[in-house]
Amino acid sequence: MPAEQDRIATLRQAAAAKRDAAVTRAEAGIRKLAKTGQPVTFRAVAAAGGVSVDFLYRHPGLRARIERLRGHKPAPAGHAPPGEPGNPATSSVVATLTARLTELRRELAETKAQLAAAHGELLALRRHPGNAAPGDRPSHPGVRDDATLKTRHQRRDLAIHALEAG
Repeated sequence: MPAEQDRIATLRQAAAAKRDAAVTRAEAGIRKLAKTGQPVTFRAVAAAGGVSVDFLYRHPGLRARIERLRGHKPAPAGHAPPGEPGNPATSSVVATLTARLTELRRELAETKAQLAAAHGELLALRRHPGNAAPGDRPSHPGVRDDATLKTRHQRRDLAIHALEAG
């Protein structure tokens, strides 16, 4: 029986691979028709992708996609379909998004610089506890300042106490 189950599993894998290859060919046919501006119909996709019309109707994803694209009028020859490079509408969207991305990156760099400056100020205040107000001194027994701390755990505990006190 195990040998028979192995053969069944192998056949299932082969059928799945064959189905996936047919889906890939059908999708390539859809892209080809859209790119060349030809109408997207079940017969045209079947011919362009080398699959049967029946296969297209039985595959829910491909069927829905073809039915959706079938309602669109094909682009006139010589014009790039939407989403293709050189299309003015796409270019303006890309330019707008690129400008926004640049602006956000600049803001992020400024915020990082401000955060680094704040961290530097905190470090300077911790290294010179004499500059702090009397109530800001650490209350840990045996710990005087950051210079005497040996581990990062001690420094963390000191920072937590400072936050709780403030």
